[in-house]
Amino acid sequence: MKKVLAVIALLLFSCTVVHAHHYEEGKLTIFYRSVSVYAPAVAMTREGLIGVVSTITVTVQNGTGCSGRVFVETYPLTQIDMQGSARLAVMVAGTLTGIDVSRYDFFFVVKTDSPIIGGPSAGAIMTIATIAALEGWKLDDETMMTGMINPDGSIGPVGGIKEKIDAAHSVGAKRFLIPKGQKFVYEVQTQTINIGGIIEIVQKPVYINVVEYAKEKYGMEVIEVENINDALLYFTGHTFEVPSTNESIITENYSATMEPLAASLLKEASENYNESAEMFNLSKYHIPNTFFHPYRNQISNALFNAKSSLEKAKEAYMSNLFYSSTSKAFQSLIYSRFVKYAVEYFTSQNREEYIAELMSSTEGFVSKKSTKAKMATVKGLISLQSVGAAQKRAFEAEDYLEKGRENYRKGDILEALYYLAFAVERSRSVEWWLNLSKAFEEKGKVNNSVLKDVADRYLNLAIQANTYSQIILQETQKSSSLLEDAQGLLEDAREEIDSYPAASLFSSLESLTKANLALELISGASKDKLDRARNRSAVAISDSRKAGIEPFMAVSYFEYAENLKKESIRDAIVYYRYAQMIAGALQFMVNPPSRKQSRFVGVPPHAPISGGRSILVDVNLLITILGATMILLVIAVFIILRERRFRRDFPPELWIPKSMREYYGKR
Repeated sequence: MKKVLAVIALLLFSCTVVHAHHYEEGKLTIFYRSVSVYAPAVAMTREGLIGVVSTITVTVQNGTGCSGRVFVETYPLTQIDMQGSARLAVMVAGTLTGIDVSRYDFFFVVKTDSPIIGGPSAGAIMTIATIAALEGWKLDDETMMTGMINPDGSIGPVGGIKEKIDAAHSVGAKRFLIPKGQKFVYEVQTQTINIGGIIEIVQKPVYINVVEYAKEKYGMEVIEVENINDALLYFTGHTFEVPSTNESIITENYSATMEPLAASLLKEASENYNESAEMFNLSKYHIPNTFFHPYRNQISNALFNAKSSLEKAKEAYMSNLFYSSTSKAFQSLIYSRFVKYAVEYFTSQNREEYIAELMSSTEGFVSKKSTKAKMATVKGLISLQSVGAAQKRAFEAEDYLEKGRENYRKGDILEALYYLAFAVERSRSVEWWLNLSKAFEEKGKVNNSVLKDVADRYLNLAIQANTYSQIILQETQKSSSLLEDAQGLLEDAREEIDSYPAASLFSSLESLTKANLALELISGASKDKLDRARNRSAVAISDSRKAGIEPFMAVSYFEYAENLKKESIRDAIVYYRYAQMIAGALQFMVNPPSRKQSRFVGVPPHAPISGGRSILVDVNLLITILGATMILLVIAVFIILRERRFRRDFPPELWIPKSMREYYGKR
């Protein structure tokens, strides 16, 4: 064993792949390969944040005793644990290449000159290095990158890009890869303003185009990349086939399953609206409506919302967007139930008794449905989706019930009645999701151990994403409602992980989605971002189906996003991305994919940069040109000297005939 460690310690340290080594002693056989890369990071100094360069060495070991273990050593210790990024890098590398990573062990050694801060921004380059080590590919030593790595292989947003460009230049990088959509970053600039002799120091965030910044200051090329496959091309010249699909995401089988539920809920929502509207119109003058207590107006607004949601449900149904129709019908049912509760409360002879009875019946109903959801078992990938969705809704119903109690204790009756109505309708939706699994053939076997392991992985990823997004948003003095939602979902996932891993998994996936988008959408939601999100979601769903999985939960959110994009591009992007995350997680849980073939097209040449203050020259090319020039110069000098010596030793009169001399002399 000491010999093994000694050999590993002697691995060459460079930015290219070290040839595979073979070590054998007795019955112990080990093959290993090592890759080292530069990774830019951010460090805090007395002068503020600066870019620094870390070195990451990835060693893959295959042979006796290897079982997919991941070991990480950092020096000095980082503020954010990099274990999660290393594990995810291995997972994504295995998925993209089709290599069974459970037959390897992985060693990550991270070294830097100063303590670095921030989140898992080295995740993408760790993935690149892992793939290069597994495949035996050489890396371009003039390319660097920064970016998180997501489980689906997409590259997530990071901070400190400007400082990292500075660091990349310090080690001679000519090309720098950044996450898609992060060409513009914020920087807090300090200005001193003199107003009538009064000095005021003002700090304000300003936009910086990092592509122009790198070009003008260093002559460096900055390129946005969307996923690991994009980055691989610039590092190795290799690329895997980019999946695309022309298949219909909303299939006939899916529509046939969802249509009866949508029709039933639409009919129920219509009946409930008519009933609540009639109740309100008959009793509205018995409902107080003062300046301080405009109860009648509030109930009237709720009735209007019930009608509006009902109309949208009908429109979605007519467009064959059946999940969107059920969602809008569900919203209409909540408002109609609230109107019914409010009218009954204000027309009741004993309002306290009415509230007590309503609270008791709601508690019993919520408890019954929650118990059913909690007792449901996961047998495969279809029931996983049903049980996970049902349990999440059961827990939401319990939360709304508690909010109803809190508002009642505070004396806010209408808020209490609204949350009770929401709790009831949310509990009723538990049954819908549990029944959906009956419409699809169960695929794959998922035991509790596998489910718990996957749920733990995604919980750790969600923790990292939330932590990192919070750090970056604080640095840019920005806030995001998406991050607030993500943090609430993260707390839910933590509470659910031990007893209800299915619910925890989907809470983590949603939290991870929103935490990443909190940064990606910091500069706004655009049509371009919407199209990319839609395409990636469609491909992920198609890939799941090719793997034999029907990701009906992902399809439902995809369809919902299709309807939402008319109202809110940002919300549509959220649901497209959530659908993609779900489909990706389901793929991760199936058997390891088969070995995939890459295509070598060559590392793209560095784009010529003009107008920069620095001129970067390819040293190897320069040496080649100078060498060729010197050789030509030597040959020319040799020819000239030989000619002169020939003319000296053999003057023309000795070898040119007289008549010819006279001829040339005349000319």
